[in-house]
Formats: sequence, C-alpha cells, structure tokens
Amino acid sequence: MGSVFVLSTLLIGYLWIDSEYENLARENARYRAEYLENQKTILRSEVLRMKGFLLSEKARAEQRLEQQIRQRVNEAHAIATHLYTINRGRLDDREIQQAILEALRSIRFNAGRGYYFITSLNGIEHLFPPNLALEGKPAEAIFSAKGVKVVADMIDIVTREGEGFLRYDWPRPDDQSREFRKYSYVKLFAPYGWIIGTGDYLSEIEANIREESFRSIARVKYGLNDEGYFFINSYAGDLYVTNGEYFGAEKNIWEITDVNGKKVVQENAVLARSRPEGGFSEYVWKKPGGEEAAKISFIVGMDEWNIFIGSGAYTDTLEQEIRRRENDLASRLRQRIAGTLGVYLVAVVLIAVAAILIGRKLSLNFRLFQRAFGRAADSRVRIDTDRVHFKEFRALANSCNGMIDALNQQTERLRHQAYHDHLTTLPNRVMGMEHLARMIDYARQEASTLALLYIDIDDFKEINDTLGHSTGDRLLQTISERLSHAVREEDEVARLGGDEFMVISGLLNDPDHATVIAEKLLQVLKEPFSVEDSAFHISASIGVCLFPGDGEDAETMLRNADSAMYQAKRTGKNGYMYYHDRMTQEAAERAALLDDLRVAITESQFELFFQPHVDVDKSAIVGVEALIRWRHPHKGLIGPDRFIPLAESSGLIMPIGEWVLRQACACFAQWRSAGYALDYIAVNLSARQLQRESLPQLITEVLTETGLTPDALELEITESLVMEISTPVAEALARLKQRGLGLVIDDFGTGYSSLTSLKQLPINKLKIDRSFVRDLEVDENDKAIVKAIIGMGRSLGLTVVAEGVEERTQAQLLLQEGCHIFQGYYYSRPLPEPAFLDFLTHYAGECAGGRSSPSDVR
Repeated sequence: MGSVFVLSTLLIGYLWIDSEYENLARENARYRAEYLENQKTILRSEVLRMKGFLLSEKARAEQRLEQQIRQRVNEAHAIATHLYTINRGRLDDREIQQAILEALRSIRFNAGRGYYFITSLNGIEHLFPPNLALEGKPAEAIFSAKGVKVVADMIDIVTREGEGFLRYDWPRPDDQSREFRKYSYVKLFAPYGWIIGTGDYLSEIEANIREESFRSIARVKYGLNDEGYFFINSYAGDLYVTNGEYFGAEKNIWEITDVNGKKVVQENAVLARSRPEGGFSEYVWKKPGGEEAAKISFIVGMDEWNIFIGSGAYTDTLEQEIRRRENDLASRLRQRIAGTLGVYLVAVVLIAVAAILIGRKLSLNFRLFQRAFGRAADSRVRIDTDRVHFKEFRALANSCNGMIDALNQQTERLRHQAYHDHLTTLPNRVMGMEHLARMIDYARQEASTLALLYIDIDDFKEINDTLGHSTGDRLLQTISERLSHAVREEDEVARLGGDEFMVISGLLNDPDHATVIAEKLLQVLKEPFSVEDSAFHISASIGVCLFPGDGEDAETMLRNADSAMYQAKRTGKNGYMYYHDRMTQEAAERAALLDDLRVAITESQFELFFQPHVDVDKSAIVGVEALIRWRHPHKGLIGPDRFIPLAESSGLIMPIGEWVLRQACACFAQWRSAGYALDYIAVNLSARQLQRESLPQLITEVLTETGLTPDALELEITESLVMEISTPVAEALARLKQRGLGLVIDDFGTGYSSLTSLKQLPINKLKIDRSFVRDLEVDENDKAIVKAIIGMGRSLGLTVVAEGVEERTQAQLLLQEGCHIFQGYYYSRPLPEPAFLDFLTHYAGECAGGRSSPSDVR
C-alpha cells in the first residue's frame, strides 16, 4: 500500500505541474496575439497622428501666405495714400498717379517673384511690372479668357467689399507648362478707382513648411530600443524621411528591393493609393544598427502632397519582448511550483507516516486530496475540509487551501491586470471581446438577439487639449461610472481605449430594446459632469450592431458597430445609428458623389424645374416654385433628395443656393418680359443660408440685377428652421417684406415652431405639408390638422397653400375648408423650363376658351 501511495502522490504532482505548464502555454499564446495586435494599433495611431500633423501644417501654409500678401498690399496702399495726401492740391492728378506708379513699380519681394499690380475698375492695367509694354491696355488685350475672368472677380470683390482674397490656378513665371495654385489680395484705392494687389503661389510657402515638418518628423523616435521611426516617400519613390534622416527628395528608391525580391516602395505606394484609410505591409528592411530584419509597417497616403507616410516595427524585436515576458512567467511558475512542492512534500511525509496507522480512511483522504488538487489546477476549487478524516488532515487541508487561495489571488491579480482597464477598472478591449464572443455563442444557442453599442465621446480631444489629460482622465472615470450605473445587470460595459466604450447587452426579447439602451446612455451623458469645480456638458455618438443580422462573430460586430458610430457622427453627433450592410458602400458612394458635386458646381450641371401654384378661385396659375435638378453627365437626372443633404453637410449648399436664387429670378424676369402673367416665383432656402447675415444683401442684389420687384419673389423655409433665423436676418427680412417680399413656411405642421415665432417673423404664407394632404380623404386626424392649419392661417392673416395635391377629391375637400391655392401632380409635375412655358400657354388657352381645366374642382 505504501508503494501505491508513493506512486499516486508522484502522479498527482506530475498532473498538477503538467496542468500549470499547459495553462502557462495558453496564457503565452493569448498574450502573443494581444501584444502583436496592440503593436499594430500603436503603429496605426502614430502614423495617423503624423498625417493629422502634416494636414494641419498644410493649412498653416495657407494662413501664412494670406497674411503675407495682405500685409504687402496694405503697405502699398499706405504708400499710395501717403503720396496722394502730401501732393494733393500741389500736383495735378496725372502727376500724382505717375508718382504712385513709379514708387511701386520697382518694389520686389518673395525672392523676386512678388510685385505689385494696379488695375482700374474699368479693367485698364496701370501697373504691370512683368511687361511694361502692356500698361495702359485693357485686360481683354493682355490676358486669356481665364485672366479676364480673374480681373473681373477682382473688380467684383473690391466693388462689394473694398478688399479681399482671390484663389485661382495660374502658370508660374518659371514654369509655363502647368498651372499652380495662386493666392492674390486686392484693395480699392478710392481716390482713383484703382485696385492695388499682389499675389504669390501656395507651393512656395507650402514647400518651406513641408520641409520644416519633415525635418521635425525625422527626429521622432519611439518604441522598443528606439527602433520606431517614420518614413515618408512620394508616390513616385522620392525619399524625404527615413530612419531619423531627412533626404529632401534628393534620392529616389522606387526600384529598391528587399532580400525576397519585393519592391518595397512600389508596393507601399500602391497600398497607400488604393486604401485611403491605410493598411499594413510586411517586408525586410535594415534596422538602425545596419542589420536586416523582417518588418511590419502601417502605410497611409496623403494625396494633398502626393506622399505616403509610414512607420513600422521589427518582428525580431517584438519576438524578443514576447520571449522576455514568457521567460519571466516561466521563472515565476517554477518558483511557485518549487514552493508548492515543498509544502506538498511535507504533506506527503505526514500522510505517509499516517498511512501506516490509518489504513482505508487515509486512502480515502488521499483520493480526496488528489481530486482537490486536480480541480484546483483547472478550476481553483478549495478542499472541502468537512470531508477530510482526522483533525491533522483537516489542518493540512486548511494549509493547502491557504496555498490554493494564495495562488488564486495571485492569478486573479494577474488576470485582472490583463483584462481590466487601469484607469476606469472597467473590462478592457480583450475582456470585452471575449465576453462578446461568449454572448454571441449563447444567443446562437438560444436563437435570440443581442446588441453591441459602440460609444465615442464627441469632441473629447478638445477637453484634453484645453484642460489637460489629468482632467480628461478624471472625466473618463466619471463617464465610466455613469455608463455602468445606466445599464441593466445583464449588460456589460467595457472601455475600448481613449474615449471609446462599448456596451454588450444581455439577450433581448425585442431588437428595438437596443434603442431604449442607446437613448438611456445618451440621456445620462447629457447631464452635466463636475470635475475639479468645473462643469462639463458632453455628448456621444453611438453605433448599434445587432446579432445575428449584423455579424456572426465578435470582430465583425465590433467593426460594423464602429462604422455605424462614425455614421452617427457624420449625421450631427449626439445620437445613435443602427448599422446596415450598405454603410461601407454608402461611405464610398457618398465620397464619390461629393467629388462629382464639386465638379457640378464648377461646370454648372444644374438646371431648374418648375411646378405651378394654381388659384382655383381665380382659375389661374398665380405662381411657380423653382426646384433644382442635377443633370449628371453619366448618371442622368438626379433629384434633390440625393444631393441636397450632402451639400448641406459639406457646405456646398451656399454656392448652389445662390445659383438657384439667381437663376430662378433671371428666368422669372424673362417670362414677365415675354408676357407671361405670373404673380411670383418661390425659391427654397437652406439652414446654412438662413444663418448668414449677408442673405438679405444677396436677395437685394439679385432683385436689382434682374429688375424684379420684391413682391415677385417668395422665399420658402421649412418649419423646423424657423427657430434658427438670427435676429439681424429676421429684421432685414422684415424690411424686405415691407417692400413686398414674400416669406413662406414650408412643410407646415411637421416642425416645432411656436406661435410666438410665427407672429414675430415676417411671414405671409403657410404651406400645408404633403403628408397631411396625402390621406386627407380617409384619415380624420389629417383632416382635423388641415382644418386647424387653415383656420390658424386665416386668424393670423396668412395665405394657406396646400402642396402634394394629387387627386380631385383632395382639392375639393381643401376648398371646402377655405384653402384655394394648390400645388401638386393633379395640376402638373415639376417641368423643365420649355415644357413649363408650354403648359402655361396651354392652360391660359383652356381658361380663355371656357374649357374645363384642373382648377375646376367646385
């Protein structure tokens, strides 16, 4: 029996030690994967940070150039003003003008590139140092059509503003083969109606700032053994920065290959161009010490300068760090095993002596210990002392439990450090992803649904930049506490890093419950935060992804929730967005459409369609609404619902809106001259236009140019925008209304305007939204709303127009309630100008001949 006992004891020890080494191997494998992924994340973050730095430096180049040329023009203007002041009354104007021209003609700056020019408001060049023979000639005799356009723009700017900037493409004196971006500043010299100006090429300033930035980047080192550095190449292989040195494009490494024959620079350039978000590349490269080693780098392109930026890590260095950590853990395990074996051997001796006396009960004790230690290695279960025979063995069991507890505590500390965020104590990305994977398996087994909510704090960088990272860290701790208290017990909150969190829901009975969670999270974050006696108001953008519809594994769900979160940010932040499988494709389509929209503005690809307003009381067309369409060269006619929201978010709505206003008024003026009897034309205004205090000035300018009176123009704004009109704009619109301008509230009944705002704004017309007209015949609620709107309009002295009228019965019901001006398909679809004019002629002929027309609804 003694031999059996000894062999059993040795077997137990062997199994326990083998189990510990298996656990160590699994832990090392997990750490390796996490460590390599973390290094990739660091590389991506560092490279994107450097790209952001270069983009900000590029913007600084434009600011510096504008400051320089403005200063030069102000100096020239001061010279002209001084000569005019001291010589006025002493010399005649011709002599004073000649003195000013001679004083400015010889001045050069910017390494000889810069000079002053003077053009009169009628386009005559009075000072043109590049070619004195051209002075005194009109712009049409000197420049191409493009140059004449630039001169006209200068005249327009000084006429309207007195001074200002122009940006255009122009050949450089030293390179007439292509055009470069040029900035000019002009200022009106009022005594002689002169335009004094100068300009310079952005590329010159940009080149200096780019070199400064590249040299700064070349000095940056980071990472293990300071082996982390940045490299910058042009898309053609010109080398700017690598391995801590600045080369200034004096060296081309396009054809360079690594030991495997891989053309590294060429493949990196292709990667940067094909993947705007950047990507990873693997190759062999020399280390700072000179030896060659495998390397993984993150590459991202910067098309603004035709370069790509990258940084990488050498895999042998990463492997050394991993091995160092593995050796450290193995050493700790050996020490733990040695200590454990010491205690274990003492226990074995005691048990061996007792075995002679105890017999069968001792054997039962051994089996109990064997089972306990076998479980302890895997599940860390303590020995049940109530089942141990004899008090001596119970004491030994307590000692072993103490050992197990110590091992458990040590393991839990290591596990907690590995799986929890050190700042907020929340589960970190690794633990969060493991929990998400488990929940996905559980939801799959239960055939149920769960939600992943990806949370990003809006504009958190501003807090770090203004108040410091320590304040930002304390704010993150407070945010994590609020998120943890806001979710249900079965939900899990984890910190992904930075200002990003994720919430993994428990199983959901209804997918819509994810909306409840998202709205609750947004609500708790809206409440003010107090950190160090400072109050903060923050918001967040949340991307929501559902299992199983939006992903079958944790990585896919996280990626898709991230895409939805960024979509929420693009749509205005402080909200949530559900993922759908078109988001990736939509992002690409949106970028392409935005590029096409910029081209459309430049090439005037827009056209106006017109839809009539019919007054059934007068049996006449009294007005028309101008509606924009985009005639795309490849996609055909595109409706405003596809490109107007994009124009709003990108700021392109301003030139588009101005084009619509000018074109609509010009068309209406031509129609009136041709004898078409219409009272007004209506034009829609956007939110951005309403926020510009220059809007009334633009309206006055367009009316003056087209010869229209204010009562010929109506401006339509949606009800939701009523509250956004600033006081100066409202006052200016009121003055225009006194002269006859019409202001219409479009889509009335769908927004949140108050009666006070309706009373205070210079409104004279309401348009009932088509959503109420559509079901007017069958929906009593819609009928009651329409009746209330018409009654309110009548009480406020406002004309009411119904849009979206498509059936005769709709028109009859509206007429019965007191509304007699209609717009909709029952009368006419929106038509291009020739078709609309034919419609006017045909309609007028029907009414004059006494024949029935769509206005006959009584």
